[in-house]
Amino acid sequence: MDAEKIRREKFLSSRLLNDGCKSTARRNANYCFAVTAAIAALNIILYAVRGSDTGDFSVDPVWGSFSVNNLFAAVVRCFTHSNWQHVLLNMLCFLIAGIYLERKKGSLPFLLFMALMIPFTKFSTCTNDISLGGIGFSGVNYGLYGYIAVEYIFTLLRRRKRDIINIVAGAAMLGLIYFAMCFNGGTSSVGFEWYPYDLLHNLAHASGFVAGLVLGLVEQGTEWHCVGRRTDGEQ
Repeated sequence: MDAEKIRREKFLSSRLLNDGCKSTARRNANYCFAVTAAIAALNIILYAVRGSDTGDFSVDPVWGSFSVNNLFAAVVRCFTHSNWQHVLLNMLCFLIAGIYLERKKGSLPFLLFMALMIPFTKFSTCTNDISLGGIGFSGVNYGLYGYIAVEYIFTLLRRRKRDIINIVAGAAMLGLIYFAMCFNGGTSSVGFEWYPYDLLHNLAHASGFVAGLVLGLVEQGTEWHCVGRRTDGEQ
């Protein structure tokens, strides 16, 4: 029994599942990408069961006035999709970004991160568009893209995080993100351009991307500052 427990804990703390530059204590461990899988499954199940109908929250896309109901409706509409292509493409993009970030953060920190990222990106979109009309998880995905771009720059700048796996995986992620931004299809067609067409032609996606950049700068900048102060104190 003890040997089995040791093997399980060794697997959960392995480099395959975890960034080697972070603590692999239970609160920071990656539990086989459970959060990423759960969010993707939730989106797919909701569409399979409800389709595009989210009840009262799908009836009135007009913002009208600031209210708790509108804020809740904005979050619900992140999990609403128009057809199977819409939900599956969004979840494919989320799986790639989610696996990358959950490995770096750990499952519990990633869950808390997504609890902040989802409303933050959607509220940013609503603010720019003054509307609840947009549906789908793509705005959140673009928030993750912006965050990953900032996080990768700080990874290169900080020696402690300059792990070869992080450098290669981050570079690969940036390539995949650029490819996703070149999408010029819709919810029922697929096409690509050589430049980030989707980012430049979709206000909701651009809003999510900027929100992710801001969140990344605040988080990474704060961490940089705290580590710097701790290092100075030790000297």
